Amino acid sequence: MSVAYDPNKLGWPAAAVTTVATLGLLFAAYTIHNNTYRHPRDPMNFQVYHAEDNAQHSAPASHGEAAHEAAPAAEAKH
Repeated sequence: MSVAYDPNKLGWPAAAVTTVATLGLLFAAYTIHNNTYRHPRDPMNFQVYHAEDNAQHSAPASHGEAAHEAAPAAEAKH
């Protein structure tokens, strides 16, 4: 054998690549979290989603029709 076996030098390049990749993923997750997270008590949450929530809750006729139409189909299965 022309190369001496030294177990202390094996695997370090793979460990370095894994460490760098992990740090890159952690940085990406931290950046995405900082750019997109809103605290539940953030005043903008109420302003942004209040209209959508009210629109969903103020239209019970469409919910009632969908539930009424789905009921006979459920009874037909039994």
